[in-house]
Amino acid sequence: MDKNKLKEKFIRGNKKAFDRIYHDYSKAMYSVCLRYTNNTDQAADILQDAFIKIYEKRNLFNPELSLGAWIKRIVINEAINHYRVNKRFQFVEDDNYFDEEEAPVEIAEETNLKEILLDTLRELPEGYRTVFNMYVFDNLKHQEIADYLGVSINTSKTQLAKARKMIQRKLEEKNITRINIINEQGVSKY
Repeated sequence: MDKNKLKEKFIRGNKKAFDRIYHDYSKAMYSVCLRYTNNTDQAADILQDAFIKIYEKRNLFNPELSLGAWIKRIVINEAINHYRVNKRFQFVEDDNYFDEEEAPVEIAEETNLKEILLDTLRELPEGYRTVFNMYVFDNLKHQEIADYLGVSINTSKTQLAKARKMIQRKLEEKNITRINIINEQGVSKY
Protein backbone atom coordinates (compact mmCIF):
# COMPACT_ATOMS: atom_id res chain seq x y z
CA MET A 1 0.00 0.00 0.00
CA ASP A 2 1.46 3.37 -0.94
CA LYS A 3 2.15 5.91 1.81
CA ASN A 4 -0.55 8.37 0.75
CA LYS A 5 -3.26 5.70 0.75
CA LEU A 6 -1.97 4.43 4.08
CA LYS A 7 -2.21 7.94 5.56
CA GLU A 8 -5.73 8.44 4.19
CA LYS A 9 -6.96 5.10 5.53
CA PHE A 10 -5.30 5.77 8.88
CA ILE A 11 -7.02 9.15 9.21
CA ARG A 12 -10.38 7.48 8.45
CA GLY A 13 -9.73 4.96 11.26
CA ASN A 14 -8.95 1.87 9.22
CA LYS A 15 -7.63 -0.76 11.66
CA LYS A 16 -5.37 -2.46 9.11
CA ALA A 17 -3.74 0.87 8.25
CA PHE A 18 -3.18 1.58 11.93
CA ASP A 19 -1.76 -1.92 12.47
CA ARG A 20 0.65 -1.35 9.56
CA ILE A 21 1.75 2.00 11.02
CA TYR A 22 2.23 0.39 14.42
CA HIS A 23 4.28 -2.39 12.84
CA ASP A 24 6.40 0.10 10.88
CA TYR A 25 7.11 2.54 13.72
CA SER A 26 6.73 0.76 17.08
CA LYS A 27 10.26 -0.64 17.32
CA ALA A 28 11.92 2.74 16.73
CA MET A 29 9.46 4.50 19.02
CA TYR A 30 10.06 1.90 21.73
CA SER A 31 13.73 2.87 21.58
CA VAL A 32 12.72 6.50 22.11
CA CYS A 33 10.63 5.50 25.14
CA LEU A 34 13.47 3.39 26.51
CA ARG A 35 15.81 6.40 26.36
CA TYR A 36 13.53 8.13 28.85
CA THR A 37 13.35 5.25 31.32
CA ASN A 38 15.51 2.40 32.53
CA ASN A 39 12.50 0.16 32.83
CA THR A 40 11.32 -1.90 29.87
CA ASP A 41 7.81 -2.20 31.32
CA GLN A 42 7.51 1.57 31.71
CA ALA A 43 8.82 2.06 28.17
CA ALA A 44 6.20 -0.38 26.87
CA ASP A 45 3.49 1.47 28.83
CA ILE A 46 4.60 4.81 27.41
CA LEU A 47 4.63 3.34 23.91
CA GLN A 48 1.15 1.90 24.34
CA ASP A 49 -0.23 5.19 25.68
CA ALA A 50 1.44 7.07 22.83
CA PHE A 51 -0.07 4.83 20.16
CA ILE A 52 -3.48 5.17 21.77
CA LYS A 53 -3.09 8.94 21.48
CA ILE A 54 -1.84 8.58 17.92
CA TYR A 55 -5.00 6.70 17.01
CA GLU A 56 -7.27 9.07 18.93
CA LYS A 57 -5.67 12.14 17.32
CA ARG A 58 -5.42 10.70 13.81
CA ASN A 59 -7.89 13.26 12.46
CA LEU A 60 -5.44 16.03 13.48
CA PHE A 61 -2.68 14.60 11.30
CA ASN A 62 -1.92 16.57 8.13
CA PRO A 63 -1.32 13.94 5.41
CA GLU A 64 1.02 16.30 3.56
CA LEU A 65 3.49 16.10 6.46
CA SER A 66 5.77 13.27 7.56
CA LEU A 67 3.91 10.59 9.47
CA GLY A 68 7.09 9.45 11.22
CA ALA A 69 7.89 12.92 12.55
CA TRP A 70 4.30 13.36 13.79
CA ILE A 71 4.38 9.98 15.55
CA LYS A 72 7.78 10.69 17.10
CA ARG A 73 6.58 14.04 18.49
CA ILE A 74 3.59 12.33 20.17
CA VAL A 75 5.82 9.59 21.60
CA ILE A 76 8.31 12.13 22.97
CA ASN A 77 5.50 14.19 24.49
CA GLU A 78 4.04 11.08 26.09
CA ALA A 79 7.43 10.10 27.56
CA ILE A 80 7.93 13.60 28.94
CA ASN A 81 4.41 13.73 30.35
CA HIS A 82 4.92 10.35 31.98
CA TYR A 83 7.80 11.72 34.04
CA ARG A 84 6.21 15.07 34.71
CA VAL A 85 3.14 13.35 36.16
CA ASN A 86 5.13 10.82 38.16
CA LYS A 87 7.73 13.33 39.39
CA ARG A 88 10.28 10.54 39.34
CA PHE A 89 13.35 12.73 39.16
CA GLN A 90 14.89 15.54 41.13
CA PHE A 91 16.25 18.66 39.52
CA VAL A 92 18.94 20.78 41.08
CA GLU A 93 18.30 24.50 40.86
CA ASP A 94 21.45 26.52 40.27
CA ASP A 95 20.85 29.77 38.41
CA ASN A 96 24.52 30.53 37.85
CA TYR A 97 25.95 27.12 36.98
CA PHE A 98 25.65 27.17 33.22
CA ASP A 99 25.36 30.42 31.28
CA GLU A 100 26.41 29.45 27.74
CA GLU A 101 25.40 26.74 25.30
CA GLU A 102 27.89 23.93 24.82
CA ALA A 103 28.69 22.22 21.55
CA PRO A 104 26.54 19.16 20.82
CA VAL A 105 27.80 15.82 22.11
CA GLU A 106 29.38 13.73 19.36
CA ILE A 107 28.03 10.21 19.01
CA ALA A 108 30.17 7.57 17.34
CA GLU A 109 28.82 5.71 14.34
CA GLU A 110 30.18 2.33 15.40
CA THR A 111 27.39 0.00 16.54
CA ASN A 112 29.44 -1.23 19.49
CA LEU A 113 30.14 2.32 20.61
CA LYS A 114 26.48 3.24 20.21
CA GLU A 115 25.51 0.37 22.48
CA ILE A 116 28.06 1.44 25.07
CA LEU A 117 26.75 5.01 24.90
CA LEU A 118 23.14 3.89 25.27
CA ASP A 119 24.10 1.73 28.25
CA THR A 120 25.90 4.73 29.73
CA LEU A 121 22.80 6.89 29.21
CA ARG A 122 20.69 4.31 31.03
CA GLU A 123 23.02 4.64 34.04
CA LEU A 124 22.32 8.39 34.39
CA PRO A 125 19.94 9.70 37.03
CA GLU A 126 16.51 10.21 35.47
CA GLY A 127 16.61 14.01 35.52
CA TYR A 128 19.96 14.12 33.76
CA ARG A 129 18.89 11.48 31.24
CA THR A 130 15.59 13.20 30.47
CA VAL A 131 17.13 16.60 29.78
CA PHE A 132 20.01 15.02 27.82
CA ASN A 133 17.55 13.07 25.65
CA MET A 134 15.41 16.12 25.02
CA TYR A 135 18.36 18.34 24.13
CA VAL A 136 20.64 15.97 22.22
CA PHE A 137 18.35 13.40 20.62
CA ASP A 138 15.11 15.35 20.31
CA ASN A 139 16.76 18.69 19.43
CA LEU A 140 14.74 20.76 21.89
CA LYS A 141 16.01 24.13 23.12
CA HIS A 142 16.40 24.82 26.83
CA GLN A 143 13.29 27.03 26.81
CA GLU A 144 11.24 24.16 25.36
CA ILE A 145 12.67 21.71 27.87
CA ALA A 146 11.93 24.10 30.73
CA ASP A 147 8.36 24.53 29.49
CA TYR A 148 7.78 20.79 29.12
CA LEU A 149 9.19 19.92 32.53
CA GLY A 150 8.06 22.96 34.49
CA VAL A 151 11.59 23.97 35.52
CA SER A 152 13.77 27.00 34.90
CA ILE A 153 15.99 27.33 31.84
CA ASN A 154 19.03 27.30 34.13
CA THR A 155 17.87 24.02 35.65
CA SER A 156 17.69 22.53 32.17
CA LYS A 157 21.18 23.82 31.38
CA THR A 158 22.55 22.56 34.68
CA GLN A 159 21.07 19.08 34.21
CA LEU A 160 22.53 18.90 30.69
CA ALA A 161 25.97 20.02 31.84
CA LYS A 162 25.98 17.53 34.70
CA ALA A 163 24.77 14.77 32.38
CA ARG A 164 27.58 15.49 29.96
CA LYS A 165 30.19 15.43 32.73
CA MET A 166 28.81 12.17 34.09
CA ILE A 167 28.73 10.60 30.62
CA GLN A 168 32.31 11.70 29.99
CA ARG A 169 33.45 10.29 33.34
CA LYS A 170 31.62 6.98 32.79
CA LEU A 171 33.03 6.62 29.28
CA GLU A 172 36.54 7.39 30.52
CA GLU A 173 36.06 4.68 33.18
CA LYS A 174 35.28 2.31 30.30
CA ASN A 175 38.42 3.59 28.54
CA ILE A 176 36.43 5.22 25.75
CA THR A 177 37.76 8.61 24.73
CA ARG A 178 37.56 10.73 21.58
CA ILE A 179 41.06 9.54 20.63
CA ASN A 180 39.98 5.88 20.95
CA ILE A 181 36.92 6.56 18.80
CA ILE A 182 38.95 8.35 16.16
CA ASN A 183 41.58 5.60 16.11
CA GLU A 184 38.91 2.87 15.93
CA GLN A 185 37.31 4.56 12.94
CA GLY A 186 40.69 4.81 11.23
CA VAL A 187 40.70 8.59 11.06
CA SER A 188 43.77 10.59 11.87
CA LYS A 189 43.47 12.92 14.85
CA TYR A 190 45.54 15.55 13.03
